[in-house]
Amino acid sequence: MAKRKREEKSHEDGKLKNDPVTPGNLISPDGSSQKDGNLDVQVSTTLSKNLAPILRVITGSYEHNLLCLSLTAGISAFSSKTLVDAGSSDNNFFTPVFHFAPHTASIRSIAHAKRYLVTGGNDEHIRLYDLQKRKEIGTLMYHEGTVTCLEFVNATVGVEDNLEEKSAGGNGKWLLSAGEDGKVLVWRTKDWEVLANMKGHKGAVNDISVHPSGKIALSVGRDRTLRLWNLMTAKNASVLKLTGGEATQVAWSTDGDKYAVGWQTKIVIYDMSAKPLSSIELKSPLYRLRYVSLKEANDDNENILTEYLVTSDATGSITFRDAAKATEDDIPIAFDLKAHSIRVKDFEFYTRTPPPVLCSDDTKATSQTTIFMSSVSSDGKIVIWNLNAREPIAVYQTNERLNCCALVAEEVEKYDTLRPVDKAIESEYESE
Repeated sequence: MAKRKREEKSHEDGKLKNDPVTPGNLISPDGSSQKDGNLDVQVSTTLSKNLAPILRVITGSYEHNLLCLSLTAGISAFSSKTLVDAGSSDNNFFTPVFHFAPHTASIRSIAHAKRYLVTGGNDEHIRLYDLQKRKEIGTLMYHEGTVTCLEFVNATVGVEDNLEEKSAGGNGKWLLSAGEDGKVLVWRTKDWEVLANMKGHKGAVNDISVHPSGKIALSVGRDRTLRLWNLMTAKNASVLKLTGGEATQVAWSTDGDKYAVGWQTKIVIYDMSAKPLSSIELKSPLYRLRYVSLKEANDDNENILTEYLVTSDATGSITFRDAAKATEDDIPIAFDLKAHSIRVKDFEFYTRTPPPVLCSDDTKATSQTTIFMSSVSSDGKIVIWNLNAREPIAVYQTNERLNCCALVAEEVEKYDTLRPVDKAIESEYESE
């Protein structure tokens, strides 16, 4: 039976290491330190009227720490041009929100939906957080081994004009977790009860991916199988034996008509009937595999959606391949992004429009939706990218070995629900 442990008090918090990397004017590390119990909180002392908080990035590290940073940026962060071409002197910077050690071992996985954040670690626990209240709410204890992957069902990342998260089928009412014990669990987020233990894998589960419809999911494991799960019945619908070793990654395409399976140095694309469509041989070990669709101008200057297969590897590169141009033995590289020196362990996408405070009368009509990406690496860097411009807009050095990341809306935290001590810190920040 699953056990949920409620938190009476927070864990001892780690010391915040704020040693930003400064490429040009992308980061302003100016800040003062204030105490919130055991938590060392740093707040910026300068906030231009041309700047506004636009998103929060949350990372989990090998050193057991969970770090949340708020990114403050100007309107140029939303430009499809490079920062130089945009002609802006905006000074984007990060403000630490929290930094502590919720796990007793390395944090391996992270996921979020609306106000909830979950993390899984080598300590076999799943930790629960309420981002709206900036509060830990409990621990889920069911797995008997490292929690390798977490994914909310029907969760969406991004905000629309009304700054409310939306999705086609729901808002993270269920959570899937998988681990080295071979279990694939379905949790109900209303009361955090286990609805199903979907059995099938004969070893560790390496990755899971939920279909855009929220009705089915895929998983790959150490037993060299790919399993399709019916989430409506919580049953194993089919199994495909994989050749060529142990697959470590799996990802659905954005429209759900195909999926990619990744090995250490190979990727194979399958259609819905499990027929191989194309394959790629990689020169460097694969660490992360995702699909994303970007709105781009074609030769007629019309905005169209282009779907990319995105991978990260041991060299520090993030590679975008044009999925529409896939052939039987290749998917051509469209472009590469590189800001890390070694392996990129995770990356995440986030979509939003500029906050109203950044939009002048001239820019309101032309304000476009921008897709941001965060990337984290064993080199300790957090990099935020503007994928419209294909360049970094901010970099932060944590001096920790980072394993996973999530991007959430800045508006997820509600001031009225914060504890009095947090309100005092925020009020003092606003008055400066």
